Amino acid sequence: MSHPHPLPRWILAPAALAVSALALSGCTGGFEQTATAKDDSIVVALTGEPSSLDPLFDTNLNALNIFYDVFNQLTTIDDKGNVVPSLATEWSADEALTTWTFTLRDDATFQDGSPVTASDVVFTYETTMANPQANLAGYMTTIDSVEATSDTEVVFHLNTPYAPFDRQVTLVPILPKAVYEADPKGFASAPIGSGPYEVEKWQKGDSIVLTRNDDYFGEAGDYERIEFRFVLDETTRANSLQSGDLDIALLGASQVEAVRRADNVDIVDQQSNRVLYLGFNGSAGPLADQDVRKAADLAIDRTAISDDLMNGAVEPTGQLVAKVTFGYNDAIPATTYDPEAATELLEKSGYDGTPIVLSYPTTGLPQIDQLAQATAGYLEKVGFTVDLDGQEAGTYSSNWFAGQLPGAFIYAFAPSVMDADLPLGMLTRTGGQGYFSNSEIDDLLVKEIAEPDADTRAEMLGRISEIVAENTYYSPLFIDTYTYGSAAGLSWTPRPDGFFIFN
Repeated sequence: MSHPHPLPRWILAPAALAVSALALSGCTGGFEQTATAKDDSIVVALTGEPSSLDPLFDTNLNALNIFYDVFNQLTTIDDKGNVVPSLATEWSADEALTTWTFTLRDDATFQDGSPVTASDVVFTYETTMANPQANLAGYMTTIDSVEATSDTEVVFHLNTPYAPFDRQVTLVPILPKAVYEADPKGFASAPIGSGPYEVEKWQKGDSIVLTRNDDYFGEAGDYERIEFRFVLDETTRANSLQSGDLDIALLGASQVEAVRRADNVDIVDQQSNRVLYLGFNGSAGPLADQDVRKAADLAIDRTAISDDLMNGAVEPTGQLVAKVTFGYNDAIPATTYDPEAATELLEKSGYDGTPIVLSYPTTGLPQIDQLAQATAGYLEKVGFTVDLDGQEAGTYSSNWFAGQLPGAFIYAFAPSVMDADLPLGMLTRTGGQGYFSNSEIDDLLVKEIAEPDADTRAEMLGRISEIVAENTYYSPLFIDTYTYGSAAGLSWTPRPDGFFIFN
């Protein structure tokens, strides 16, 4: 089905792939440098290995953790969710929000010493848009053309009004035109960027080592050397923290208490930009009835799951948008557990016990097997018949994108750009990943994306969340918290968006 305006595929990259991407790449943020790791170096666990160090082709979070230290974008998002300068010092849009002008700083250089100019920016975007295999092209579907009007000015012409375009460009690392053109294949293993760190070596299957770029135009990197080590297993990550082999690692909920008892490891929590939710295929069958969906929503004891299963590391929520994300509506409460009301609604609906398939990815989300089992238990307690359907993460992601999940399903969404248009546009738009159609939502999505006033736009996004809640199109569950172990005494503040950025 066509959309009122093009649906940007940049949602397909770091944000929407809650299993492969959020599976949990670790995040991080600012370092205060009041403590120094071994010999001015630090060892950080990633939960997976990049497939390529060419930003055109790998847009998963494990790769982005490397890219955001090695490259710069026109703008970036700080640890509070605000858009701030990077290669661009300032930017503006015309009244129609279809022409965006970015002014570049004049002192930025790539790691080979060459200057970063507007032609490099144009090359990055045009090369990406011309390559049908480039995952990065998904960030650029709103762009008609891009031009360099001087060495330090770039103008984008869009095919649709797009209010958060300054956030969208945070996802595009800028490539050095001359270096990339000379050897694009070699670039994929030994890239050159303009960021605070450069790639020293990639030992495939083991680690990527970065060294500080002493000629970086901005704030210096916090460490001389960073080793990103690929540690997929959460038990191994926990043990390696306690043995001192790792300085920072994302922890699974089941590992936190054991690590907390270690004298040489500190526990650090950061509420994330990720929301876990229960979705419904309401296109047919029992879940087409709002009373049935509402019964499922009321049946789940979010507080008990948070306290007993997640060790208090998640916060119950009533919307698909996390607090750090632009467009969060603080007037929407989390659903209160009410099994009696759930049972009454289910009886009122005439539900006849037809099994509801509850699908979920078997890896990539916190305590996912236990969460699925707990959810099924609560639903069965009020009268549902539930068939659990655990799927391999890649298969599940494909089925989710294709709209082929048959009943209820558990998933998560974390918009890297921290703007509610991303999850709401994908999950609630007619023809998106939702199994419903609502003309008021569709109209609001068209209007908010073209609304230049931030407060008005936030109200529109908040209204969409209200409509979702009123119709129980989804049953939002929790705002997730990333929990890390870090070497004792290391002064470090994680970020909510899933990135390790060390300057």
